[in-house]
Amino acid sequence: MSDKNKKIIICAGGTGGHVFPAKRLSEMLLREGVEVRWIGSSRGPEEQICKELGIKFHRYPLTGFRGKSLFFKIISLIFLIFSVLRFFLEFQIGNIFSKRNTLVCFGGYVSLVGMSHFSGPIYIQEQNSIPGSTNRLLAKYKKIDKIFCGFPKTQDFFEEKKAIFSGNLINLNTKEVEKKNPRSNELDIKIMGGSLGARLINKTVPKVFSKLSEDFPDLKFILSHQCGKGNLEETKSYYDSCKTSFDLKLFEFVENMENFYSNTDLVISRAGALSVSEICETQNIAIFIPLKNSIDNHQYENAKFLVEKNSAFICEEDFMEENLKKILFEIIKNPEILENMKKNIAKVSLTDKKNIIVKNILSNE
Repeated sequence: MSDKNKKIIICAGGTGGHVFPAKRLSEMLLREGVEVRWIGSSRGPEEQICKELGIKFHRYPLTGFRGKSLFFKIISLIFLIFSVLRFFLEFQIGNIFSKRNTLVCFGGYVSLVGMSHFSGPIYIQEQNSIPGSTNRLLAKYKKIDKIFCGFPKTQDFFEEKKAIFSGNLINLNTKEVEKKNPRSNELDIKIMGGSLGARLINKTVPKVFSKLSEDFPDLKFILSHQCGKGNLEETKSYYDSCKTSFDLKLFEFVENMENFYSNTDLVISRAGALSVSEICETQNIAIFIPLKNSIDNHQYENAKFLVEKNSAFICEEDFMEENLKKILFEIIKNPEILENMKKNIAKVSLTDKKNIIVKNILSNE
């Protein structure tokens, strides 16, 4: 069977953390002339992505289970049973003996349809340092060919011979990211809270920089702040209430991440797997503010990977204003901290630069 005879079924839905790596893989597979289909939800950007890529999209009604009330857990279970049966009828019956279908699961509840996949290899791509519930279930109950891990630590949760550290798939051309030449009288800081923004970050950051401007009146703060969809006016009001006016660029969503990461002294960000991977790959230094209620505290563990390599900071949500100000104060007083950290992060990578994922998928016979 040649590579081009394969049918790759992508399972990814809901959040950008699952969907955008799946998009990157789809683009790579399409360039190889492989047929790609995508199973996703109605809640995320995946259907629009499929339209743009010319991929057939299959919408499945799967919803989250953990942390829900009993009623919604029952509804989720009904949707799961329906979706697993539908997947079997739609993708399995005609291919049970051909082994033509290859399933690639990126996590999220939509990947649970993989429980009824029998007609070909199954691959898992786990973006976070702590694997999600769906990928753990699939790895426990299904015969998985390979598990591609975004962080080295992720391998510890899976069967040793199946799990390999590949790094994550990111949609970023690092060659277009310009490095900043440090200046003693200014700090260029990029702030982001994820694709949907983070109200706590939007509210706290203006207050912190307002106070720092009073402590360091000769230092110019250049702020670029992604506040998230629908948060523009509210975030602007937080900055307007400050005593100090900033060199500020405020926007809901960043289209060109290469430009965003360019000429940067410091990034303030949530610690989703893709954000950590992108920041690492652009060799920027970040103050990560992990989402406190992230499942299994995975955002904290994502950030911890770089902190342990002296390549990043962690500022937890508890007493965030005080802790963020303290970290920034120390950086301003000791600018060599950032330069030393940049030497460290230059030795680290969390992205699949060697195309490990696509090569393994296409080489499987």
